[in-house]
Amino acid sequence: MGKVAHALGWFGIIAAGLINGVLEDVLFISILVPYMPPSLDLTGELFWIFTVPLAQLLALAITGSVAWFFLNLRRLPRLMVFWSAWLTARVTFLSLLNNPLEDIFIYAFWLTFWCALIGIAVVVKGRNQALNS
Repeated sequence: MGKVAHALGWFGIIAAGLINGVLEDVLFISILVPYMPPSLDLTGELFWIFTVPLAQLLALAITGSVAWFFLNLRRLPRLMVFWSAWLTARVTFLSLLNNPLEDIFIYAFWLTFWCALIGIAVVVKGRNQALNS
């Protein structure tokens, strides 16, 4: 049973990353657009420094929390698989929508930034646990 649970955990990490890649746009369309004040232009100059990161953080709050608490995202190999699945889903999705390459790189930068912050948190938490042991 341990091997099945282990395999399901890895499958869950990959699924969470893939879901996260598409969930950003779903949350952008269903939450950010309807509930932001009309005076705030979400597609204008704020798009790359506010809208994209906020949509990614919303998606990461959902799938990342599930992956952290139930799928052991605290381990760096699992974080790397989550990051690569998220990156693959996002790049594929944006490419299918014919987004410019520069835009895809900006999305990839932001999601890499979030995963790097999670990785730093994992390393710091691991050091603190080692020091407290």
